[in-house]
Amino acid sequence: MPEPAPSRTIAFLGASGGVGLAALRRTLADGYRCVALCRDPSKLTAIFPEMDLNLEAQTGLDDTMAATRRLTLVRGNAHDVDAVARCLLVPGTTDGERSIVDCVVSTIGGKFILSKLTVDDPNVCANGMATLLAAIKRLRLEGVSCSGPSTPRIVVVSTTGISKCGRDVPLALLPLYHGMLRVPHADKFVMEETLVTSGEMFAIVRPSLLVDYEPEAEAKAATGANGGNDGRVFLKQLAETNLSVMSKEELEVLRMTTKDEHGRQRQTTKEEVKALEDKLKKEHMYKNIRVGIEDPIANKRISSTVGYSISRADAGRWLAENLVFPAELPANYARHIATITY
Repeated sequence: MPEPAPSRTIAFLGASGGVGLAALRRTLADGYRCVALCRDPSKLTAIFPEMDLNLEAQTGLDDTMAATRRLTLVRGNAHDVDAVARCLLVPGTTDGERSIVDCVVSTIGGKFILSKLTVDDPNVCANGMATLLAAIKRLRLEGVSCSGPSTPRIVVVSTTGISKCGRDVPLALLPLYHGMLRVPHADKFVMEETLVTSGEMFAIVRPSLLVDYEPEAEAKAATGANGGNDGRVFLKQLAETNLSVMSKEELEVLRMTTKDEHGRQRQTTKEEVKALEDKLKKEHMYKNIRVGIEDPIANKRISSTVGYSISRADAGRWLAENLVFPAELPANYARHIATITY
């Protein structure tokens, strides 16, 4: 007999790409009901296959929403209290029975402007957190029910390089973190401080440098639709952390050349790259993630880990499986900060 689908509802802010999209994918795949706030819902309707997003109408939704069996898209901005408050409501509930979602995942961030060494909105994360907390407070004052005293659980994605407990990035990356990324990191720091002092139940994730790899990029690689990038870049990055478990032939694929039956060098085919990607997935090599823990309330580091990078896909998957799926946050993550890296 199949297991019943999870009854909890998860809200997502900033899930149209990157870590947020990966977490949303993983959460939907496990059967959870999800609500996603997006300025342009068409981005998500274009991303998800028809089986996940069939635009089936449901009751209790106005024309700013589009609903499916498990995913509701709410049109709005993460700095708009009204829009965020709508996103925090369990879809389909009536005015007299409104309830707040069980968990909120926030992965909002600004677009980096290299020429100015800043982002398009230097306060996007800090203002987003203030808006989220204001929306939760408003709903509580309106008498909207919660499923428990520690809901909604707030899970946010921050960054390494801003710890008050010592260095958490490789020395080689310090110029990048303290120079080019100074402005967005200052914003993340304020966001963290606002959440930590809010009294809410939370978990903060600090990924190391995010690798630009996502499932849709892999799909394009399989069809050759990405202008010649057939997945080798990500595989080479992955290999840096897994060289000891790869065969000589597999390493040759990653180096983009291999040998034919006569021992001559030849270009690796896209089919060979894809086959290796599938093999690595099957062997769960994407799951070699190390975790360090900090207690921001006591201002102490419980365990340490330092690494160069992690893929957005893996960061989102780890976030969902460890911080969203558990009915109660594990003690080592509840009101703590988790640093994750390969």
